[in-house]
Amino acid sequence: MGGTADGEPCWADLALVEGADTVTAFYGAVLDWTFTDEGAAEHHEAVALAGERRVAGLGAPDGSPPGWTLYLAVEDAADVAERLVEAGGMLLHGPDDDGCGGLVVVALDAGGATVGLWESDEPAAPPAWVEAASADPGLTKTFYGTVLGFTHEPTDEPGTTTLHRDGPALGAVVFAGDALPHWLVHFGVDDVDAVAAAAEDAGGTVVEAPTEATSGRRAVLADPSGARFAVITRG
Repeated sequence: MGGTADGEPCWADLALVEGADTVTAFYGAVLDWTFTDEGAAEHHEAVALAGERRVAGLGAPDGSPPGWTLYLAVEDAADVAERLVEAGGMLLHGPDDDGCGGLVVVALDAGGATVGLWESDEPAAPPAWVEAASADPGLTKTFYGTVLGFTHEPTDEPGTTTLHRDGPALGAVVFAGDALPHWLVHFGVDDVDAVAAAAEDAGGTVVEAPTEATSGRRAVLADPSGARFAVITRG
């Protein structure tokens, strides 16, 4: 996913539980996405477009759990995969040829959250924000600092630090509480409240109602299959 620095969020895949038609109908109605199979990787059934920008894939590599998986851009997937294992992570898939001249990896980080790595020259629009929910935020921060050079800054929200890669915040690390460790992908929208209402109308669920956060106004939603994602308007 060209144009992003090593380690920056670059993509998201949705492992399909419902049929592709159900999924495209929901995300088309809620996020105004259109879909194409042009330039799709081997594990994709379709690629989502926001306007003309490639933003996400439908279909995921073997080993991916149900739901959305965040991918981080890397220049050398095999090298990063090796460092990931040395730092306490676990490979679930790859590095394998994605069918488009790149390499794809799916892994568990040291905190138990699923994350993808993608070595690719194909341009894509990165998520607007990402959030690592961890039972041990300190472990998660150390892991990504070791493997990808991420740094962190405290926020006014207890237990939350922002996530950086040689620049402005890309996301945050938060305490997972009772939830399983996971990465939550945030897609940028113009009107969070309207999108949350559209998600309910389209058969989805509002998991967390629209609210103001350090990162912007956001809501956490679930599609009809239960796959969770967030929408956000950055300030």
